[in-house]
Amino acid sequence: MPELPEEVFTALRKPNRGINPVTIVATVDPDGSPRTAPFGSVRTVTPRLLRMISLHYHDTYKNICRDGRVMVALVAPPNIAVGIQGRARVLREQMNASEGSAILEIDVEEERTTWWHAPSEAPSRSFPQTNTRLGSRRFLAKWKRCDKRGKPAR
Repeated sequence: MPELPEEVFTALRKPNRGINPVTIVATVDPDGSPRTAPFGSVRTVTPRLLRMISLHYHDTYKNICRDGRVMVALVAPPNIAVGIQGRARVLREQMNASEGSAILEIDVEEERTTWWHAPSEAPSRSFPQTNTRLGSRRFLAKWKRCDKRGKPAR
């Protein structure tokens, strides 16, 4: 079973009462279309297990109850971008503090991490090193014609 890298585990553990990392949770609607929603409640329990809170009326909660497939996306400083694929289930139907909220667990099935240079290590005018199509030739050519403030170079 795959495990989250230590940096991702730590970012989602919210150590030392840090700021809530915001994640995007994707589920599958009844018609098969994707549904995404931001959540600040996703936390790591172990490198193989996540927990989150969802309101009962939320589409994400309904989708997880019907079809447990989820994808959690996290972008966190200084250099983490990760997609976590997994299976979610209801751990507790009602929280003690809120009857309208449930606790959900997500078993990590696969993770895809993209690292980029930390700001102090990054050469000037560098992009995250990913395998996406964001770095198209046309975009890069236009970007190279701009000064450091993003204004067209003369």
